[in-house]
Amino acid sequence: MSAHTTSEQSGDARSMQERLHELISRISDTTDVVKGWPESAGDDASIHVKTTTKLINSIREIIKALERVEGVAKKDEILWKRLKECPIPLDLLELMDCGGGLNPEMFMRGLLREALSQLAGLRRRKVALEMLGTAIETGLEKKKLGVVRETEGGKTSGSKRSRDDDQGTNTDAITSDESKAKREREE
Repeated sequence: MSAHTTSEQSGDARSMQERLHELISRISDTTDVVKGWPESAGDDASIHVKTTTKLINSIREIIKALERVEGVAKKDEILWKRLKECPIPLDLLELMDCGGGLNPEMFMRGLLREALSQLAGLRRRKVALEMLGTAIETGLEKKKLGVVRETEGGKTSGSKRSRDDDQGTNTDAITSDESKAKREREE
C-alpha cells in the first residue's frame, strides 16, 4: 500500500504542476491583453468593446484555472493544510483589497506601525519635558543661591540708592519688599 500511496502522490504532484502551469499561462495571456490595449481614435470606442470582451474572457479562464488548481490542492489534505498555513508576502497583501477596503492584515499592521511611531513620539516628548524640568530646577537653585549670596554680602536686592523721606525713614527697604512681591506675582 505504501508503493500505491507514493505513486498517488507523484500523480497528484504532476497534476498540480500541470494545473499551476495552466494558471500561469492564463495569467500571462491576460497580461498580454492588458499590455496591448489599443488607443481609441476619435469617437470610435468599438475597439475598446472588443478588447474589454477579450479581457473578460481571459479573466474567466484564469478563474477556471485557479479553481482547477484549488481542486487538486484540496484532494491532498497535507498540502491543503500547508498552503493555508503558508505566510503571504507583504507585497502581495498590499495589492489585495477586501470589499473596497484595506486587507485586514495590512490594516492591522498599519495600525501597529502607527501606534509604535506615536509611542516613540511620546517618549521623545517625555525626555524633552524631563530635560526642561531639570533645566528649570537648576535655574531656580542658581537663582536662590544668588539671592542668598547677595543678602549675605550685606547688599539689598533693590537697585535704587538709599534715601530718607521727610520723616527720616529709609524707603529702600519698602521699595525692595515691593519689588520682591511684584516679581513673585509675575512668576
